[in-house]
Amino acid sequence: MRILKAIAVLLHYPDEVLQRHGGELAELIAAEQGLSGDTRQALQAFIREVQQAELMDLQAGYVGLFDRSRTLSLHLFEHVHGESRDRGQAMVELQDIYREAGFVIAANELPDYLPLFLEFCSQLPADEARDWLQRSSHLLQELEARLAQRNSGYAVLFRALLELGGIPAADQQLRGQIAREAPDDTPEALDRVWEEEQVTFGPVAGCGGAKTHTGQAVPVDVSRLRRSQG
Repeated sequence: MRILKAIAVLLHYPDEVLQRHGGELAELIAAEQGLSGDTRQALQAFIREVQQAELMDLQAGYVGLFDRSRTLSLHLFEHVHGESRDRGQAMVELQDIYREAGFVIAANELPDYLPLFLEFCSQLPADEARDWLQRSSHLLQELEARLAQRNSGYAVLFRALLELGGIPAADQQLRGQIAREAPDDTPEALDRVWEEEQVTFGPVAGCGGAKTHTGQAVPVDVSRLRRSQG
């Protein structure tokens, strides 16, 4: 599924390279038959917006969405384990899965970083990649619904992942629940997080000390991704 690699690139922190080569991604998306015509068009429109935007504005918007809000974190296990100590072991397990498949993490990222996870899936046979997407279906549904609630263009990337995985979009009950969530990226909410979190120094246990683009240490976890949706 080469399309998963394209979506992974679009979910990375935006830079000049993305803006310069967006046309190549758009061509790949145009040829993808696993997506509906509406989603292909929406993805291409998103790429045009990325190419035309001022890079600093684009980067600031990305940080505001994904680095300052835990409910929009691109680290999948943040949504599963939060600050739980189980996270470290789950990360080790996921890294072992990557290694067994011959996938080596070269970037300074945690194993559950969604763009990295999608790059792993892009190297698998289509059926296996679809299975991994389905195992994380609940997280993809929530992220799509939260981004749609904020009218973010990034929502279409998650809509595409749901289609590629054969996963239904979040139902009205879940969307209603998300609409009632208290914002976690306001100055007041961020202050509470800093007050509640224990200050640690050095690498996060089992995680290699990876950080977000704002420089804040990111904790993550993996075991629930290994569990099939029953």
